[in-house]
Amino acid sequence: MGVIISESERVSPVAPARLYKAIVLDSSNVFPKALSKFVKSIEIIEGDGGPGSIKKLTLVDGGYVKHKVDVVDPENYVYHYTIIEGTALSEPLEKISYEYKSEASPDGGSLIKSKTKYYTKGDAQLTEEFLKGSKEMSVGFTKAVEDYLLANPDYN
Repeated sequence: MGVIISESERVSPVAPARLYKAIVLDSSNVFPKALSKFVKSIEIIEGDGGPGSIKKLTLVDGGYVKHKVDVVDPENYVYHYTIIEGTALSEPLEKISYEYKSEASPDGGSLIKSKTKYYTKGDAQLTEEFLKGSKEMSVGFTKAVEDYLLANPDYN
């Protein structure tokens, strides 16, 4: 099995506690609203939402993604999960692990740090185009949640 790692940092105008709540703790409510063209629903199909739980994200186009929750740390705004099944796992991927951390920035927003580990079958490699597209999609999802939060200031 090969492992390809991609890391990124970006600044968000949304405070870490609010962003973490929307992306991690309340994703089943926020994602279908913020990402209505892509996400139909999110449900916990095994567990209580904590480590070891399995979540299913159903896409508008009929696809789906199942991920296993690895780490939930609301005090430090850390969330790790692994995609284990679904349309996001095209050949040659075996699984994809995400590590997300948000920190307060001086302007009241957040510094978002993320690490993605792509586990490939055998010694398969991924193209730079694939990695760039995956990173852009991840940033796009986070940006859509930020936009939703900024447009809904009463969301806590």
